[in-house]
Amino acid sequence: MTRDTSTTLPPLRVAALTCALVAGCGLAPVALALAPRPGEPVAVLTLFPDAPIPKAVAASGASILWLSTGGHVAVLDASGGDAAADLRRAGAFIVLAAGPLGACLPGYRPPPILTGPSPS
Repeated sequence: MTRDTSTTLPPLRVAALTCALVAGCGLAPVALALAPRPGEPVAVLTLFPDAPIPKAVAASGASILWLSTGGHVAVLDASGGDAAADLRRAGAFIVLAAGPLGACLPGYRPPPILTGPSPS
């Protein structure tokens, strides 16, 4: 007797497909929350401060609102336009919305337009 395997998937393949589906569904909301929007502050991350990131920041013309002590993270004011696109064109690799990252960056306080009015 031979077994018909054309309709069954091996358990490893089923596990891999399940993990891919869960990761895809879980990462989509995170990607949407961290996508930079025109006119809002953006965060630029780099592992190497002497990489093209400082040059990209200078080329974008956006002012720096906050800079980490090692120079690996910068938050830029993007009120002049689509600074995220300008940064990517100038060579920046990771550009995220700064609003959701505000709690993770010590010393950086997002503008009230991103956090809402302060409680009185």
